[in-house]
Amino acid sequence: MKNMNKIIGCSAAVAAVVALGAFTTQAQNLAVDPNFAGPFAANPITPTSGGVNNGWAVYGAAGQTDMSSSPDFPYNYPTVTTALLTQNATWNGAGAYQIITPTIQVGSTYTFSMEALTDNGYTAYATPLALDLNFVGPWDPTLNGGTGGYPSLSGGAITESANDNQFANEPGLNTWTQFSVSISTSSATGIYGIVIQPQTINGLANQPLVQNIYFDDATVTVTPAPEPSTLALAGLGGLGVLMVLIRRRQIA
Repeated sequence: MKNMNKIIGCSAAVAAVVALGAFTTQAQNLAVDPNFAGPFAANPITPTSGGVNNGWAVYGAAGQTDMSSSPDFPYNYPTVTTALLTQNATWNGAGAYQIITPTIQVGSTYTFSMEALTDNGYTAYATPLALDLNFVGPWDPTLNGGTGGYPSLSGGAITESANDNQFANEPGLNTWTQFSVSISTSSATGIYGIVIQPQTINGLANQPLVQNIYFDDATVTVTPAPEPSTLALAGLGGLGVLMVLIRRRQIA
């Protein structure tokens, strides 16, 4: 009987470890071209532009840079030597976006993280930045005045982090700062893909300094929702640990 208790306790402990691993395992990076090495996709990304699942399309005063004219270095330097620079001097957006079409896992959480940095700070008016992560529907030719577009999806089935698409962030001066947003859904109905977008916006055309904002090291990962079998395994592990503790107390 003692040997059986030991076997159950050991097996349960192993089960707990396996279950914990299942809870914390994340998928590979879903973002294409995380360091903006290019080439860039045509903007806008349409069904015929070849941009879906092929990396970034840039807009506004944004473009690829190796940061050779900056006192700072790309986030993963010297392994990676490219980043995205935005320099918008008016109340216009600047940045990049891409559309990916993974198989959406219902109940899972998608997290978009990115590093940002400024190498010249600001004098009178900061350049706020935002990260945006959206589920979108299939191409709709009636959107944007008839030029077409991918409709952003929202509603009770979709949950976004409170800071998604909020222009309230300021990167560190000469210091890479990580920002992230997340999204999940309880229903995959109508979802075509995910739009990933780092962007900046400015407000004063006559400000004395145009702020440089760099983006680098984009990651999009998915944390799967635990399956019933995993939950059962975790429960078995917890029960086994409890049995071991009770057994030790009885012996003591």
